[in-house]
Amino acid sequence: MKNGTKEKGKLIQVLSGHTHWVYCCSISPDCSMLCSAAGENSVLLWSMRSYTLIRKLEGHRNSVVSCDFSPDSALLVTASYDTTLILWDPYTGEKLRQIIHVSLSRDLDYSTAEPQLSSLRSVCFSPEGLHLASLADDRFLRIWSLELEEPLSTAPVTNGLCCTFYPRGGILATGNRDGQVQFWTAPHVLSSLRHLCRNALRCFLPTYQVLALPIPGKMKDFLTYRTNY
Repeated sequence: MKNGTKEKGKLIQVLSGHTHWVYCCSISPDCSMLCSAAGENSVLLWSMRSYTLIRKLEGHRNSVVSCDFSPDSALLVTASYDTTLILWDPYTGEKLRQIIHVSLSRDLDYSTAEPQLSSLRSVCFSPEGLHLASLADDRFLRIWSLELEEPLSTAPVTNGLCCTFYPRGGILATGNRDGQVQFWTAPHVLSSLRHLCRNALRCFLPTYQVLALPIPGKMKDFLTYRTNY
């Protein structure tokens, strides 16, 4: 400290473990974990308390380039060049769901096209944690519901690279290779009481504590996102 002011720009910590460029980092909203994606087939989860590696999440078949935590920190989503999104339980490392991007482009024959033509570029959670947005090289923005297998809505986005939700919901921004930022309408939903309760509990209860609760198994499955009902 100098003259009563805090020193700015000081390096606090360095995390080493990747062998490629780090494309994306995401800190969990409860500030307990950091996920880093570095163009490898896996991502690394780090403790924000001890700055040590918690675990490596393996499941993709190509480079992972984007990641994001749900608002309650109970879920982690990763996006890869292998055209898939994977939803993880970051506390256990369990793969909960895999979403495959089926092409929507009429200009390409994906039965013969190269896989990189639908490589994923970005993924993010909505503020209430019920939706995902993803951008892929097939020139489409997709919005997903956690409860559905197919996209909830789609929109053509040429050369999209990144996406993010407005913190209050209802709007989504995308960034493109041509230097533009575009804004899109997004689902603006009223969360159910069940989801609000789950969200409130998961903000301070990690998975292993939920599983230790003396409650019915179906309720545990719902609270840990194994089921949506």
